Amino acid sequence: MRTIMMMKRLILPLLASAALAIAGCSREPAPAPEPTPSEEALPTPEPTPTPEPSPVASPSELTNATAALPPEEKPAPDEQMLDDASATGMTARASRDAEHD
Repeated sequence: MRTIMMMKRLILPLLASAALAIAGCSREPAPAPEPTPSEEALPTPEPTPTPEPSPVASPSELTNATAALPPEEKPAPDEQMLDDASATGMTARASRDAEHD
């Protein structure tokens, strides 16, 4: 009797799971609901203006019509010494022409 009782216990869940499997496979899926538009219609952007091409200057012949600079004159030795001394802050108020007593 035990075996009959065990068989009845197993048969009932097996039949229930088989019925669920068959029922789940035989149906067509429910149609998806129609999507609602959630975005607002965006205005189309205005096209950006294209820059107008700038006029191109025609190439001209390059000529150097400027005169050359004259060479610099060399300063006198005393003038150079005084310029150097004043630039470095070593000037003194002494006359070279005065004779010492």
